[in-house]
Amino acid sequence: MTLKEANEELEKLDNEYNYWLNEKERLSLLVSPKSMDIRPEMVEGGKRVDRLALYVESMDDKKINETLDYIQSRRLNLMNWIDNELNILKKYNEIEQLIVHYKEVAIIKDKYTGKQREMTWEEIGKEVHYSKDYCRKIYRNYKYKK
Repeated sequence: MTLKEANEELEKLDNEYNYWLNEKERLSLLVSPKSMDIRPEMVEGGKRVDRLALYVESMDDKKINETLDYIQSRRLNLMNWIDNELNILKKYNEIEQLIVHYKEVAIIKDKYTGKQREMTWEEIGKEVHYSKDYCRKIYRNYKYKK
């Protein structure tokens, strides 16, 4: 596996993690209070549905929590692998310096408001061609060493 493939895999895992997190949130709407929902509850011939039981069954069928835990562990494993590879290549210091520079020093002009602002993690990730979570990890490690 190359670093490029690892970063692509990390982005895919981020996307999949967000998908399952949204799915979990969608299922939690089944049991949340419906005071804000103005639509009437549709029933068939007086038959009511136990929403809590439906929620529990859906969570069990899809195994969302286990999937989220698995994806998170894969992401952490992949980030550690990338760290080790970069240390082997001795490029870690260059990338770390670039990320720290973008986070602490770089000021850009916002294209919508025209005001000066700091770079976001997504913008930093695009600049160094890494995921935003991995950039955060590098920055956190830098701050810890300091």
